[in-house]
Amino acid sequence: MAHVSTVVRKYVCTNCQVAHAGERVQVSPAKFGAPESCGACGETEFIWIKNWLNNHE
Repeated sequence: MAHVSTVVRKYVCTNCQVAHAGERVQVSPAKFGAPESCGACGETEFIWIKNWLNNHE
């Protein structure tokens, strides 16, 4: 059986724009969600990095 690596979703803080790895919210199958708060500024609002890249000016 081959191992398939898990891709961790990445999120960007809407306040300071620091990128964060998602936190595991489900084990099997693995799912990741936004962290509870930003480690840099404490903000609790995040945007998925793919959406941030497409909408950032």
